[in-house]
Amino acid sequence: MTGALSNPSRNPRPLPQGETLSAEDHRRLIGVLESVDRAADLPEFRERLVRALQSWFGFTGVAVLHGDTLADAIREGCGVQGGYTPEFLAEYAARWAGADPLRETWAAELISGRGVVGLAEIAPDAPFLSEFLRPNGINDKAAMVVDGGPAGVLFIGMAVVDAPRVPDRDLAVLHALRRHLAPLVVDQLDRDRDRRAALSNWQLTPREWEVADLAAQGLTNRQIAERLFIGVDTVKKHLTRALAATSCASRTQLALRFAAA
Repeated sequence: MTGALSNPSRNPRPLPQGETLSAEDHRRLIGVLESVDRAADLPEFRERLVRALQSWFGFTGVAVLHGDTLADAIREGCGVQGGYTPEFLAEYAARWAGADPLRETWAAELISGRGVVGLAEIAPDAPFLSEFLRPNGINDKAAMVVDGGPAGVLFIGMAVVDAPRVPDRDLAVLHALRRHLAPLVVDQLDRDRDRRAALSNWQLTPREWEVADLAAQGLTNRQIAERLFIGVDTVKKHLTRALAATSCASRTQLALRFAAA
C-alpha cells in the first residue's frame, strides 16, 4: 500500500510576523462581515454595520452614509449613526456642519483616491478639529469609502477617542474591511435602488424616504433626528410629506406599506 496522498503531513503556512493586524483582529473582521452578510435590505445592513463596528472593534461614534457619489453621501446623503449624544449632534448641525473638512470637495476626492483617511492627517489645522471635536472628547476621525460604481457609494466615519490620531492598526482594519465589504455593499445599494425605482410613484426625496423608512421601523421622531443628523421639526416635515405621498394615515399604515415593498 502506497497511500492516497503524496504528502500526508499537514504543514499549514506560518502566520506572518510583525503584521499590523493580529490574528484576533482578523477574527473581529470576520465577525463584522458575519453580522451584515445576511441583512435583508440596506437599512438593516447599515444598522448592523454600525452595531458590529461598535461591538467588535469598540468604535464609539460611527456614521454610515450613502449616496450616488461620495460628495452626495457626505453632504446630504442618507444613512444612520450611533454613539453620539443629541447635544453634540445639535451643535454640529447648528454651528459646525459648514466647517467640517470632510464635506469639502477636495476631501471627498482625497478619500476616494485613498479609500481610508484620518481627519488629523488631511486637515491638521482645521478649527473643526481643534475647536469642536477635541473639546468634545473626539481626538480624530477616520473616514472610509466603498465605491459601488453605478450603484452608489457607502461612506463610513468613526470617532477616535483613545488616541491622538487614528491608530495605524485602525487604518489597517478599515483598509481590510473595505475590501471585504465591497461586494456586500454593491449588492445592497443595487437592491435598494431597484426597490426605490419600483416605488417611484411615491415621489419621495431620498431624505423623505429615509425618514419614512425609519418611522416604519418604529423609531420616534427624536430617534430619527439623532440617526440622520437633522432636527425634530425637519423630521416632522419629511414624515408629513411621506405620509401624504404614500396615502398613509398613520405610521402603522406606513410600516405595512414598507413591509409590502
